[in-house]
Amino acid sequence: MRFIGLCFFTLLLALNVRPVLAQTLAGKTVRIIVPYAAGGTGDVVARVVGQAITQKTGQSIVVEDRPGASSIVGTEFVSRATPDGTTILLVENPFILSSILFSGHYDAVSNFEPLCYIAATPAVLAVSSKSDIQNLADFLKLAQTKPGAVSYGSTGPASIVHIAGELLKRDAKVDMTYVPYPGSPPAMNAALAGTITAVIANYSDLKGQIDSGALRPIAVPAKKRVPPLPNVPTLAESGFNDLDAAVWFGFVAPAKTPKDTLAQLSQSISDAVATADVADRLKGQGMFINLFCGAEFGKFLAEQKDTYTKFTREFDIKP
Repeated sequence: MRFIGLCFFTLLLALNVRPVLAQTLAGKTVRIIVPYAAGGTGDVVARVVGQAITQKTGQSIVVEDRPGASSIVGTEFVSRATPDGTTILLVENPFILSSILFSGHYDAVSNFEPLCYIAATPAVLAVSSKSDIQNLADFLKLAQTKPGAVSYGSTGPASIVHIAGELLKRDAKVDMTYVPYPGSPPAMNAALAGTITAVIANYSDLKGQIDSGALRPIAVPAKKRVPPLPNVPTLAESGFNDLDAAVWFGFVAPAKTPKDTLAQLSQSISDAVATADVADRLKGQGMFINLFCGAEFGKFLAEQKDTYTKFTREFDIKP
């Protein structure tokens, strides 16, 4: 009987191991590190998702902004954090680009564990509504008839929107002048003022001026039309490179974080993003939700690294 009782007790312990492991973050505070300045789109995404996680699970979430060095400061901090699930990182495209351009600081694939891809905001090629340019064909015709006179501005250099512009320039065989700006707002203002011909930037940054009619969107660097701009044709539709220049947002954890902890974090993020409130708030920021987690997100990150490596070499893009 004692042997049977001992076996029964052992079985109970075994059955209870997984629930205990699944609650390894209970009573702890999870920090979401945002490697960008407060008030930016990434900061907003982290806070919206963090608040929803707390409301649904009671998990304590703190968002901490650690900007600097093209997102390297905050990213390196998380790569060296204790892999126990209490420190995770909000990631965007620069997470991949910086690991390529500033190699030696961190590896976007091997130094992190994928949690979830949650949403994206498309890139947009837009002109001032005061411009005579009505569509992409007008834009490229002007570039062909006046080589070098047509200019486009974007955040950069070495940003995904800069790469999109260079691909269009190459594939359309036109001579356009690239004008780098420290952010989307100054590039947008230059386009509105007529200082540059066009701007390529995140829809979330241009949404207000597009909605007001001050900017005219003429193309989306994407493989297929995007929900926020269903009436704007893609570059792929016009026969050009189908690079998807959308800025995406997701979360990763330090490498070697326990699998059960990763599963708990991914589930919490998924449940939060599935709520109507989060969907509405992200949509209001000019984003569309496209949730996938774990191995699928890991595969996406590896593919992004391969794609960006190819283009940075092709266009000799350096930091």
